[in-house]
Amino acid sequence: MHTRASLVSRLQASLIDSAGSFRPEDLQRHVDVGFAELCRFRHRTVHAGLALQANEALYPCPSTLTRVLGCDWGRQSKAELQPWDDRWPGQLPQFSVGYDEGDNRVLLLQPAPTERQIALLGNRCPYRYTAPHLLSDSQSSLNDEDAQLLILRAQAEAMRELAMHHASKPYQLRDGMSATPRNGMPGYLYSVLLEEFERRACA
Repeated sequence: MHTRASLVSRLQASLIDSAGSFRPEDLQRHVDVGFAELCRFRHRTVHAGLALQANEALYPCPSTLTRVLGCDWGRQSKAELQPWDDRWPGQLPQFSVGYDEGDNRVLLLQPAPTERQIALLGNRCPYRYTAPHLLSDSQSSLNDEDAQLLILRAQAEAMRELAMHHASKPYQLRDGMSATPRNGMPGYLYSVLLEEFERRACA
């Protein structure tokens, strides 16, 4: 598991000769910046479910939800049946995110599920959504590629800070993705690492 503490240790090791320029809290900050930037491009997929009620269109929205990916309720039946079949479920609800009268986020199902649909399909409605990644000293949702990208962006942040302090000598580090040694002035390394991070994060 790629915890925050383990990523800080990996970052420190990857910086090689420039690691001594930073305090432990600096390295933690670099990892936090890398994580925040990673979350701009990459999210985790969460599988959840709703207990549907007939003619009810509004349901609680998970606090971490950023985007609804899809809902599988009734999709198999529509794929296997024809509109003239007795068990044809009809038009299925589409998910969207809105607000209720108390300005709370809610899931909106349009059209609302009918009593007949629930009798045919059951009231358990599985759906998928994206949410920000998790990262702390005890938990993490990052896979190996995400962790490598985070290290890459944290390295760029470290080089940016060295450049801001007018570092006048070249440094060597190990690339966060491939562990390939890179050499150069901090400003140059910052530009190269940032460009690679954004290219890979968008891929």
